[in-house]
Amino acid sequence: MTNPIKKRLFAYFLLSASCFLIFTDTAFAMHISEGILPLPWAGLWFLIALPFLIKGVVDIKKKAKENASFKPLLGLMAAVIFVISCMPVPVPTAGTCSHPAGTGISAILVGPVMSIFITSIALLIQALFLAHGGFTTWGADIVSMGVGGSFAAYFAFKILRGLKANLFISGFIAGVLADWVTYIITSFELALALHGTKPLGPLFTAILAAFIPTQLPLGILEGFLTAGMIVFVSKRRPDILAALGVIKETALSKNKGAIARWVVILFSLGLSVSSARAENKWSGVDESVVEKVAQEHGRSALTPFINTDQGDLLLFVFLLAGVFGGFVLGYLWRKLFVEKDGLKHDTGTIQR
Repeated sequence: MTNPIKKRLFAYFLLSASCFLIFTDTAFAMHISEGILPLPWAGLWFLIALPFLIKGVVDIKKKAKENASFKPLLGLMAAVIFVISCMPVPVPTAGTCSHPAGTGISAILVGPVMSIFITSIALLIQALFLAHGGFTTWGADIVSMGVGGSFAAYFAFKILRGLKANLFISGFIAGVLADWVTYIITSFELALALHGTKPLGPLFTAILAAFIPTQLPLGILEGFLTAGMIVFVSKRRPDILAALGVIKETALSKNKGAIARWVVILFSLGLSVSSARAENKWSGVDESVVEKVAQEHGRSALTPFINTDQGDLLLFVFLLAGVFGGFVLGYLWRKLFVEKDGLKHDTGTIQR
């Protein structure tokens, strides 16, 4: 990468980070909060998630032995999911804030099973340090965001590519479905746990309908973000996508790369600048939907084990440190353990 490009990327990163720090106020949780689900249901969802986590660990160990560049990629994907799923995005049409899922891009690059595992790590860190989600609801959040979002994105991308759709369209649909399926499953989880003696269907429909005004436009935005990211990578480093089995082509047109770059930049800057201007007056979608429905059915969210509600600067610094740490770790790993030519020395592709 040339020095001018490095300078532009660094300047953009500082601008985006500065805008986020200046304008951000309060963050809202994206996931099912601590205490919302009764323990039997929380345990059931964890048991459902457990086989995927075990398979993810096995696959990661296997791929890491085959390709030393794979661990830094996983770290980068975990950082992407962590940061994206923490960023509140205001939705003016609904008067609420919500968060993208981020699982679309990870499922496309590393496959659904490993995407589930790295999603679980991001969710655990969020529950521990950021009061996003909870420990008892960790399994339910893994199933909705990790299992549902990852598999929906992966199969959508594969099917569309098989039908000769281009990368942008395939990535867009994958990103949209990753978000929408996450909230469909979340609605089902809540309805199962809270319907009591009443019919399941009406409560599920009511919860899903309450999510639609926020998640319908946000899912479309996440589709553009996912498409922009995947096309951008295909333009800058097509060898990575080829090694991962995502594409067979080794080059794309210059215009597509430019479009993808500006989609990512404009969307990210939009997140940074506009996100919390509305946060003072707009509640998070989980407050307005999840916690409200739970309270109506006799369940209240518990105080997080580590309450960071007043630590807005600390939360931002934590996110910033995670982003920098991920890139530094990947850079050092490649310098210390991987040959200079990287993927060019690997044989074949990484089967996901």
